[in-house]
Amino acid sequence: MAKTIVFVTNQFSCDRLIHAARIVAEETKTELNIIEILDSEYDLNPTAIDYLFGLSKQVNATMRLISAEDKLGLMKKTIAQRDVQCVVTGMPDSNKSVLYDLWKEFPGKSFHTVDANGELTAVASNYATA
Repeated sequence: MAKTIVFVTNQFSCDRLIHAARIVAEETKTELNIIEILDSEYDLNPTAIDYLFGLSKQVNATMRLISAEDKLGLMKKTIAQRDVQCVVTGMPDSNKSVLYDLWKEFPGKSFHTVDANGELTAVASNYATA
């Protein structure tokens, strides 16, 4: 079955990404998979991890925790190795964000971003291939 993948970190605020990804998965009739990337950018927060894991069960999704310093490499590998149709992430934090590289590398995938208020936005396909 095709999948919607959402990439999160161990922060409580990532719940908005999971809720938005559930909408995408329902609209596209895909399976929702949550990939929580643990790295040195954020302090390990076991309480947030437990919260997000519980939320994943509530929204009928699977969640994997993966430790990786190379976020872009992990994201690319995950998208390439799975039957991924849609990818949901937070917003790029600067014009140097790894998300721009990701969008360009996988122009056939449907990418969505979620802002701080939980607003879901599709990434324009013409931008992703520019």
